Amino acid sequence: MAVLNIKESFITENKSIYDFLNQSERGLYIPLYQRQYSWSKDNIEQLLEDISRGIQRIASSDKIDETKEIRFLGTLITVVEPDGTQIDPVDKEAIPQRIEKVIDGQQRVSTVALMATLLVKRLSEIRKKVNDKMTIYKSVEEICDTWYEKLLTVFAFDLRRGTPRWKPKIIRGQSDYWTRDDAEDLAYTSELSNYLAHFIKAHLANEPYPLLSVRQHRFYDTSVYKNGRIIESWLKKEVAEAHLEQDDEFVPAWKIFSNLSQSSIWEYERQNLLDIMKQKDFSSKKTESYILCELVQTLSVCHYLLDRCCFTIIQPTNEEWAFDMFQSLNATGTPLTAIETFRPLVVNTVEKTFNHKFKDSDSDIYFRKVEDFLSDKGKADAQTKNRRTNDYLTSFFIAYKGITISTHFSLQRRELIDAYRVLTDYNTKLDFIKKMGNYAAFYQNWIKYDGKNGSVFPGIDISSDSDLASMLILFLKATNHKMAITILATMYNSVIEKIPSSEDNFVSVVKAIAAYYFLWRSTTSNSGLDTTYREFFKQHKTFTIEDVSCYLKGILDKRGIGTQKEWKNKAKNYLKYDSTGKEVIRLALLIVAHDTIPDDTNKGLIKVGRDGCSKHLSVEKWISGDLRTIEHIAPQTNKNSMWDEALYDTTIEPYQSLGNLTLLPQDLNSSAGNKGWKEKLLYYQSVAETDPDKIADLELRAKDLGITFNADTIQLLKDCNFNQHLSSISSMSADDNWNKDLVDKRTNVMLDIIWNRVSQWIF
Repeated sequence: MAVLNIKESFITENKSIYDFLNQSERGLYIPLYQRQYSWSKDNIEQLLEDISRGIQRIASSDKIDETKEIRFLGTLITVVEPDGTQIDPVDKEAIPQRIEKVIDGQQRVSTVALMATLLVKRLSEIRKKVNDKMTIYKSVEEICDTWYEKLLTVFAFDLRRGTPRWKPKIIRGQSDYWTRDDAEDLAYTSELSNYLAHFIKAHLANEPYPLLSVRQHRFYDTSVYKNGRIIESWLKKEVAEAHLEQDDEFVPAWKIFSNLSQSSIWEYERQNLLDIMKQKDFSSKKTESYILCELVQTLSVCHYLLDRCCFTIIQPTNEEWAFDMFQSLNATGTPLTAIETFRPLVVNTVEKTFNHKFKDSDSDIYFRKVEDFLSDKGKADAQTKNRRTNDYLTSFFIAYKGITISTHFSLQRRELIDAYRVLTDYNTKLDFIKKMGNYAAFYQNWIKYDGKNGSVFPGIDISSDSDLASMLILFLKATNHKMAITILATMYNSVIEKIPSSEDNFVSVVKAIAAYYFLWRSTTSNSGLDTTYREFFKQHKTFTIEDVSCYLKGILDKRGIGTQKEWKNKAKNYLKYDSTGKEVIRLALLIVAHDTIPDDTNKGLIKVGRDGCSKHLSVEKWISGDLRTIEHIAPQTNKNSMWDEALYDTTIEPYQSLGNLTLLPQDLNSSAGNKGWKEKLLYYQSVAETDPDKIADLELRAKDLGITFNADTIQLLKDCNFNQHLSSISSMSADDNWNKDLVDKRTNVMLDIIWNRVSQWIF
């Protein structure tokens, strides 16, 4: 009886991406039954996060052995195809020497191939910045050529014949075939293989083939295009500009070499390049320092992806065994999260170390808050649960330790275990779990709160400013300012624990954070904003509202926007429709509308009125459809030159300024469109009119002005709700002139009102 040699039935190897894919004349074949390439945005962002954090760990640790920093990307199951002529379709003159069917892992391999092309593209873009008059010219040429050769073998193989000789590494059964000379669009019809074929041809001919060409081709709505755009954006911003931002999104070039040998980046010691790079001359994007930093940061990604990311490759000698293995590896159900694997440690510690019963204990109650949030009480699917876990733990550890942790499972678990084990007694361990539970409870409220029916945020209804604070939470949510959660959730812990004055303190910190975000975003982009929160928590393990306000005020002072004059000088040029997020503009216009009245001495302008005369800073107003859209009074297009030409100065674009903007219901905004001043004024007067008789005579009033409205427009204007914020504009007449001078005056007055209100929230 023959003895089955199981050891020889399965070949198992651990290989880096480069070692696995850099095998000459070998192609990967995706069988027909495999799904299309469809890696999600979450998968892509996880990979980029892993690479960023891996490079960061190499650069930042003074203890790390850089030879041990690797990232496991999972298991691949492949089977050798013994007869290449049996694949379908087939060009017998273009069959690789070795074909491997990919039974499991094609999503990861396809993503790596896509990313390799984009790294080639980025290196080409950087290389073109260098000319032969620069001292770094020959070195950059040599370095890029070396990496071109290495990256090319990741997504292509050399057939040694045909035009071009290099062919896509990956094809899909029934959709593609390796061809000797046929046209790319004939031989490769799947999205990835077609893209690879075009990219290879263009690269070898030294012609541009940007990812955007996929949009112009046939695959603009596919995962290749969408994921490629995410990767390309990451390479061009977080990676290429890391030396400018100097926050912890990506490591700047000079830190990369702190623990990483030069041979990993450019083969041998190049001290002259290091010296130029460390000069940090970033006066323009064309300086040698700038180019070298951009190059090193990009090459660190090449190195980490190809040499430190790895697969376990399992190669059964029998294809049926391969399918059995595939089923067994993927039939274990929903993967566990770091939180779920952390729970047994908490249970064992409570019961075995401190001799307390865990079930229904305080630790159990608070831990359940976390579990209920992550699973949404059993409603969340696996993907949602994993995403919530990543978001929650990332946010929690910023608030707990001022650090950004990896979204990788094993590293999350390690952070949780280390944070818990270092605590020495029962009460401190319980306090840690309590913070986790209450943080999750706030996060749950943050996600679910929508302000419907004018409701205020849970737990703060007894505060006199609960309505304003609730509206500001909706504002922060609308801007997707998740970093605000770190401070808000920490302060909310006291609200849940019912500590005296905690509601008012929480409301105060909401106002401070909203003011901080608004003042920042009304003068500049988001860049660097998140870092200020991390730095706060590095400096403050516990804090009061005074600590928060003092810190935020200090940051605003450092950025030159801590006084009314400083802020106005920047806001008048930046707080514009096309520069600032739309929700920031909406809040600005609601602030301006709140408790203001028309200025009788200056038509079209406003001034502060009595308290309570026009309440616009409320949940009801924020969610109201009547104030949903931003309206350009002088429209964005000066059709038939109906408006003051000075408003359309292309250098400063006054028509985008705050003084030329207001709020209208969606239907009314669409109807107003590009109409002239007289027609638009009638719209605004209708919305601001309090006399029902004048509303009834709307059609007659229009005719007196020589305007003809159709029945639908008239009915729309009659049905619209009263809105006092338009009173200052409606007080004008058809003979008045809406021009740049008036818009500038309105902007100036509005900015003063905004500062006087918002500064009180934080100062």
